[in-house]
Amino acid sequence: MKPSFGSTKKSRAPRRGAAEPRRHARPRPPSPWLRAVLFAAAFALVPGLAAVPRAIRLLEVLAPEDPSLLGLSAPAGAFLLGACLFALAFVAVRIPAIAYVAVHETTHALFGLLSGARVTRLRVAEEEGSVDVSRPNALNLLAPYFFPLPAVAALLLFGLASLAVPMVGTPAGLVAAGIVGAAWGFHLCFTVNALLQRQTDLDAYGFLFSFVLVLLLNELFLLCAWVALSPARLVPALAILRDFSADAWRWFPDVLVFRR
Repeated sequence: MKPSFGSTKKSRAPRRGAAEPRRHARPRPPSPWLRAVLFAAAFALVPGLAAVPRAIRLLEVLAPEDPSLLGLSAPAGAFLLGACLFALAFVAVRIPAIAYVAVHETTHALFGLLSGARVTRLRVAEEEGSVDVSRPNALNLLAPYFFPLPAVAALLLFGLASLAVPMVGTPAGLVAAGIVGAAWGFHLCFTVNALLQRQTDLDAYGFLFSFVLVLLLNELFLLCAWVALSPARLVPALAILRDFSADAWRWFPDVLVFRR
C-alpha cells in the first residue's frame, strides 16, 4: 500500500495487490523550525529503540516458567508462532488487499476522530481506499503504521474474556496469544510491504522522525502485549523500561561523538 494525502487520481494496486488509498486533505508542510524540532525529537527517541527490546528480553528471562515453546515462555512462544504462521501465509498465498485497505483507512479515521478532526467519505474497495480528514497531522497520518488495529482488538477481547474466566497461563490463554500474534503478523507483513515502497506519509513530517516514531511505538505495543498475555505486571515492566531508557540515554551521547 502506498498511502498519500492529497492524491486525487485513481491508482493501481502496487506489489502484492496492496491498494493505494487517497485522501483529499493534504497536511500543511511543517515550518523550518518545526522540522528542526522533529529532527531533534527523532534523536531523542532513538535510545528508546534499544531500551524497549532489552526490557522485553529481561521480562522474558524473569518469567516464572521455564522456556516451553520455541525456546520462549508459553505466551511469548504462542504469540511468535501465530505471527510466523501468518507471515508464512502472507508469502505463500495472495491475501486479499481489501482487508488491509479497510484496516488502514479505519485507523486513519479513528485517529482523525481522536485528534478532533472531521472525518468523512470513508471508502474501501479492492483496488483503492480513501478517507477525508479535515485536519491531517502526524498522529493520524502515521497511525496505520504504528497502531496494529486487529491486534489491539484481539487484546481487548482477551482482556474482556479474562474478566469472566482465567486466561493467563491456561490453554485458552495460549490460543488467544496465538491469535493476537497472528493479528500482529497481519500488521507487520502489510506494513513492511508498504514501507518497502515509497511512502509519502512518512515524508510529510520528515522521514527520520516518522520512521523512529513508528518503530518505537510498534516496540511499545509488543511490550504491552507481552505484559497483557503473561503473568508479568505493568508497574514492574514500566520500571524496567525506565531503567533501561535511562541507561540508553547515558551511552547514546558517546555513540554520537564516537567517544572512546
